[in-house]
Amino acid sequence: MERPEAQLAAETSRQATAADLRAELGSHNLPRHLALFYRSNESQLAATTAFLVEGLQSGHRCVYLLDVNTAADIKSALRRANIDVEQRIDAGDLVIRDAEEVYLESGFDPNKMITTLETEANASVEDGYDGLWLAGENSWCFHTEQSFDHILDFEADFDATCPDLPVTALCQYDLDRFNGTSAAKALRTHEQVVYRNQVCKNPFYIRPEDYRSTDSPELNAQLMLEQAYSLTSARRDINEREQRLGIVNRVLRHNIRNDLNIVKGTLELLDETESLSAESHQQLATAIEHAESVVEMAEKARYIQQMTGDTAVEPQNLDPPIKTAVEEVIGEYPTADVQFSGANGVTVLADENLNIAVREAIENGIVHQDTDSPTVVVSVSTPREDKAQIEIRNQGAIPEAERYTLDKGEETPLEHSSGLGLWLIKWIVENAHGSIEFPDSNGDEARLLIELYRVPS
Repeated sequence: MERPEAQLAAETSRQATAADLRAELGSHNLPRHLALFYRSNESQLAATTAFLVEGLQSGHRCVYLLDVNTAADIKSALRRANIDVEQRIDAGDLVIRDAEEVYLESGFDPNKMITTLETEANASVEDGYDGLWLAGENSWCFHTEQSFDHILDFEADFDATCPDLPVTALCQYDLDRFNGTSAAKALRTHEQVVYRNQVCKNPFYIRPEDYRSTDSPELNAQLMLEQAYSLTSARRDINEREQRLGIVNRVLRHNIRNDLNIVKGTLELLDETESLSAESHQQLATAIEHAESVVEMAEKARYIQQMTGDTAVEPQNLDPPIKTAVEEVIGEYPTADVQFSGANGVTVLADENLNIAVREAIENGIVHQDTDSPTVVVSVSTPREDKAQIEIRNQGAIPEAERYTLDKGEETPLEHSSGLGLWLIKWIVENAHGSIEFPDSNGDEARLLIELYRVPS
């Protein structure tokens, strides 16, 4: 049996990084009111820095309300994330203030605090920002004579108000300062939480109207039982569905691969018959081509099932996966001309299978060109300091049905893709919170754009 220390080490090694959180904050449809729970100053600064960087890069004014940390601590953390702190402060993009001045300047007045935050959020929009991103250390709670339950009433009131405001707030709770009871109570007022560098949907969240109408909501047995029931039911449904899909997937893949290999072999033997007409040989060639295509699709389905497990997402230099992908494609398609250009040495947050996604994109560009010498151009660019792009261009066009289903994220009987290749690219890229798109292009040219988050190298 694995020792607790070893188990804890294994769990820690699988934890998301600050770079993961940075990308996740950018890809999530965040609620207006989040809470960060942490145990060390290092993890606190890593998470709040990711939050501030995403807010700044996405066009918001960012305000940090400090209590335990100093302004120098926050500035140093942002500089390590390649933020020009002085320039951002001078421009009004970044504001660092004392939490006590905001929350306790004239005593603990929840209504006044909410009005102040509302004014700041609206002023940010008037100044040309997309809104206000606010990160506040909640240790100021220990500097007031009010009970923590009164603080939570303020949190619930703010939770009810903030959806109508252009604000995204991150409340911070130190698990070594707030006792377990207080932290459990705080969970009730935040729909999503940040924990271990991951944005988590909070199953213990209570809507403001329910919170206000319930005596001691943190201890309400009925609410807790209903939440436990819902979680258990959802987990059971997911497990059953995954089990059934896994069985169907394995059986279909195995049968398709084996049966079609037999069909393909039989067709190839028949194609060797000399008495067949040229038209018959052409028909057999078409049948063999389609059989090979389905076998290849079954192999991709097998690979997709393998990679949908616990694949690693980590910082990667783009050069090796692109080089590997290009070499593998040229080895299989020696008459193809695969050209590379653009930035070198760019580090991004990526799934460990990024080379598979790039190879699939290049191969897709080759096989859809009706020529003996297809050309595919791969380029890397850094249009923003926090994003990198891999563009694959080739002659031809990506069918509208393919673009539609990938953009929508689902297939229907009337709108569906012709295979699994583009889905494979999409899932690998999105596993690292990246995105793919098909930019409009002039002329008869197909373009696939992979966008990933950059990581300071």
